[in-house]
Amino acid sequence: MIRLKGSPAGRVGILILLTAAILLGPITAMGAAPMSTRPISDFISAQGTTNGFIPPIPDFIGWGDNPFHQFASVDYTGLAAAWLRASGGPDVGTTVSGTVTERKLSDGRVMVTVVLRTTRAITWVWGGEGDLATGPLQFGYRANEILADPTVTPALSNSEMKAQFTNTGPGAPLPDLVAAFILGGALPGQELRSLMFRSSGTGAIHEIFGVPEGTPGQLIVTQTGIFMPHSQAPTYDGFPAERVDLHPLE
Repeated sequence: MIRLKGSPAGRVGILILLTAAILLGPITAMGAAPMSTRPISDFISAQGTTNGFIPPIPDFIGWGDNPFHQFASVDYTGLAAAWLRASGGPDVGTTVSGTVTERKLSDGRVMVTVVLRTTRAITWVWGGEGDLATGPLQFGYRANEILADPTVTPALSNSEMKAQFTNTGPGAPLPDLVAAFILGGALPGQELRSLMFRSSGTGAIHEIFGVPEGTPGQLIVTQTGIFMPHSQAPTYDGFPAERVDLHPLE
């Protein structure tokens, strides 16, 4: 057991430093371990290898609240927008940019940090009625619904995501976050360490939410996931912040 002495403020500072050391990994004797950068396309091109959630739209991570009553999908990779264009649907103007950095670890692996910024991301909210792929939505439209009726106006969000995970070695192919860390396909040595997501968007709220159909609304999603490696604590909650806030603007 580690016992921390000193003032409460000092103890908090030490705990923050210890947590940062766990998440960021080993530090060399001469300072921070060497870092290198990679094109953001290395990350984007690795996403969407499955399409089991809302077929045939490529899979990306969705966000729920706790306790669950809403589930938000924000097209942070632009996969849904690209699928929509390729299928003959409208171009909603989604843009994706960001950075990928790798830092060498002492065991030969690397710590990868991805920062992804997206504008005009297709957004929709499911409230738990029926099936995720076909159940009625509280907000916005799925990409396949926009394809079926191009006259609808999609809900759009701006978002920022930061993901940190270990990878097998410098320059190794980056994992699909869904396939590796949600569906269980991670390679040995790949571990998700943190996942932060923030988005804000506007669009039409549907009648099932309890307001007149088409009421202008705003969706704010805030998610903070911190995953301690090898933690077996049965009460450990990897997502201390899980917020999906949909509200009318009128």
